[in-house]
Amino acid sequence: MEGKSDREPRATALSDLRVGQTGVMRSVNATGMVRNRLLDLGFLPGTKVTVVRRAPLGDPTAYRVRGAILALRHEDASLVAAEFITDLQAEAEQC
Repeated sequence: MEGKSDREPRATALSDLRVGQTGVMRSVNATGMVRNRLLDLGFLPGTKVTVVRRAPLGDPTAYRVRGAILALRHEDASLVAAEFITDLQAEAEQC
């Protein structure tokens, strides 16, 4: 039998999502000016984010947030917790 923790979604760092994957942001674990800047850019809990592209050397990564494409360094993206959602879940939320 599955335990409660097996059914709950697991948040991971935004930087851990792969190109093409979509997630829902759960929290911003930064402080000070970095936190304010991420929130100002739209990295808000509950917002969907899709990994669009990674630079050839892996840093920065481009994310689609609320229709805009924003690039974040790995260091900053690792401060945002996101829950991976499948394509089916994303489509169901749009209906």
